[in-house]
Amino acid sequence: MKTMQIFHGKIISLDKNNTVYGYLVEDQGRIVYLGDSLPAGYSTGGHSNVIELGNRALMPSFGDAHIHFSSWALIAVSYFDVREAKDISEIQQIIREKMAGNKKKKAVIAFGVSKHSVREKRLIRREELDAVCPDIPFILVCYDGHSAVVNSAMMEKFPDSVKSLRGFDAGKGHLFNEAYLAGTDYAASLVPPLDLVNSIIKSFDLLAEKGVGMIHATEGIGFPNDLDITLVSLIAGAATKKSRFQTRLFFQTMDVEKVLKRKLPRIGGCFATALDGCFGACDAALHEPYSNDPENKGILFQEEAAVIEFAKKANREGLQIEMHAIGDAAVSRAVKAIEAALTDHPRTDHRHTIIHACLIPEADIQKIADLGIGITLQPSFLISPLEPLSYLEEILGSRIQKGSPIKSLIQAGIHVSGGSDAPVTYPDPIEGIFGACNHPYDPDQSLSVVEALKMYTSEVAWTTFDEKDRGSLEKGKIADMVILNRDPLSMRPEDLRSLKVEKLFLSGQEYQSGMGIMGMLWNGMTGRKEKI
Repeated sequence: MKTMQIFHGKIISLDKNNTVYGYLVEDQGRIVYLGDSLPAGYSTGGHSNVIELGNRALMPSFGDAHIHFSSWALIAVSYFDVREAKDISEIQQIIREKMAGNKKKKAVIAFGVSKHSVREKRLIRREELDAVCPDIPFILVCYDGHSAVVNSAMMEKFPDSVKSLRGFDAGKGHLFNEAYLAGTDYAASLVPPLDLVNSIIKSFDLLAEKGVGMIHATEGIGFPNDLDITLVSLIAGAATKKSRFQTRLFFQTMDVEKVLKRKLPRIGGCFATALDGCFGACDAALHEPYSNDPENKGILFQEEAAVIEFAKKANREGLQIEMHAIGDAAVSRAVKAIEAALTDHPRTDHRHTIIHACLIPEADIQKIADLGIGITLQPSFLISPLEPLSYLEEILGSRIQKGSPIKSLIQAGIHVSGGSDAPVTYPDPIEGIFGACNHPYDPDQSLSVVEALKMYTSEVAWTTFDEKDRGSLEKGKIADMVILNRDPLSMRPEDLRSLKVEKLFLSGQEYQSGMGIMGMLWNGMTGRKEKI
């Protein structure tokens, strides 16, 4: 029989009253008591394990409300990231060193290049990739996940259907707009399935190190027969069976029938359900032109009628919808589509969500609140050196001062959850919490520490209807918890980066890393009925 656990010290519940307790008792994976003193009925003897927190704090485990899980897993485990490079020669050196161990790969996908963080202030070019990787097809995805650079070997493999699309620059090897979406889909089709399997298995451990016990995984990026959907479903079920790690899957497609066939309750994300691009490629859709380009308002990738029809069909089928919208014109289109869907088929608790929502027309904020639409933001991107404020001011002018208005959204009564958009940013909730509390565009939009903690705990749970069991520490809920090295409520916002996760508990058990392929297969077979 599992021993009862008693936690004594700073217990941050993040319940509706933001109560802080002195004791928490866990038994059989559930929280059975919270209070400031320990009742006589709870023994501190041989049938219980007392954990003294001291200067540390216990709080709900973190969630990541938007992660491109299989894509990030491949970069983190099987391939590599170049975002720390300071100039193009350093990017080349990283590629040269990494490729030495990848000579047998059919293709290689790397991530993180940005013209803003290198000395040359430009993207690396095709011939510069060829100099260090001439033979193996290679694609280097930009930091924003909406553009890329390829070498000649990859370009030669591309079908004409990719080369003919808007945004294809054969000379420089650059992919933007629709060419980027099609090009990355094609590159994903070259990934060996075993690389994908190993990467996904190992990545659960990497997330657990950051205190993450739940992810909202957006999948569907071009693998043959939607292999990423199949593998993430199987391996996530295995991870839940083994360690109680929770995955909620969003299928990035506008094909409602495909989602219904797999009996998934959610649809959308980015890629196929991206309404626009991003600021890095200047194709986020705006109501008014870019400040540095009066002829450019960005791109709306789908016709309005198609988006509305998609939203109506998905909503009628009872699916939860997520759509990528960065620019204000894309946000308005997402709001209009969801409003049309709810007028067509009213639902009081749909939890449809807009991802990113970097620029939001003020008139749409109240409409979002009235319609019950959630917003999933990535606050760590606000403080990323890969897309600095100076660049955003150049392309958006004063509009950026109203960008990502987190405080205003919460004050309007909107549910705002936090995600990483990994691999765009690292899946580290503490970095996101720091960004939310230190808003660089408008300090008045900075959140309190409690508000920011809730973005990555209770709001993540709420977004996927998990709030009855998870997201806060309350009697009867599942004991998904983290021990932090310090008490975040006693820290200044500017010091929050010094927080560290010491332990992760899922269903009351300390997370145990390590699940090989055989363990995955066994747990996957026995975990087929786990919620995904």
